[in-house]
Amino acid sequence: MNSKSGVYRDDSHGEELKLGLAGINICEECGGFCTQNVPLMEGLPVDLQVSLMEHSMHDSLKKGSYLFREGEEVDSICIIRKGRVKLCRYDSLGREQIITILADHDIIWEGMFLDGSVYPYSAVCLTNSSICQIHKDDFIKVVDDPAAAMNTIILLSKKLHDANERNMLLSTKDPMARLAGFLLYRVERSIDDDVILKLDDIAASVSLRTETVSRKLRDMEKKGLIERLGHARIRVMDRDALRNIYISQ
Repeated sequence: MNSKSGVYRDDSHGEELKLGLAGINICEECGGFCTQNVPLMEGLPVDLQVSLMEHSMHDSLKKGSYLFREGEEVDSICIIRKGRVKLCRYDSLGREQIITILADHDIIWEGMFLDGSVYPYSAVCLTNSSICQIHKDDFIKVVDDPAAAMNTIILLSKKLHDANERNMLLSTKDPMARLAGFLLYRVERSIDDDVILKLDDIAASVSLRTETVSRKLRDMEKKGLIERLGHARIRVMDRDALRNIYISQ
């Protein structure tokens, strides 16, 4: 099991996978490795990964494009090979609520195994994105492996944990504390100390006015907690201070 991601994997499969793909031109965009580093599929036997890639569909979407819309049927696993995608929905007044923002190697698959399941949100590309999709029928036919079952259980547990974290975050009444908690949530899932989001996206994620978010970020920057690098990049300078602001409320 990978101690960092909490996902079952066998790193020895990497070279086997390359050998298994020799001479197979599956996906030029992905380099033929759509399942590599995807938590749900890590640890699967090489022949199963190759078979899944042979059945996958690939697309390149422009910034602002919809991967799917709220209410559409869930019929496939969506792998974000490269790019950033937001999951969002709109209330009766047309106000956007961002559920979460996904990036490289993240997957969208909740509800795939339920009959008649539909997406409770829309998926919109925040950047140009490379997407790979595997139809649920192909996945079910190919995958009958204990590693897949274990990864599914772990991922469901992680999704539940993340949902609880977001609910606690949104229940925080103080705007500064809510914003501090959100920045921590995002940066702890980033590969560096940067949060790359526009003000409007941050505001929609934490259910605050854009003006309120801008004002609180200025206050944080004056205190040396963050550094704003352009209009869509925030560098967290003091995680401990942000954590203290969040937990003190």
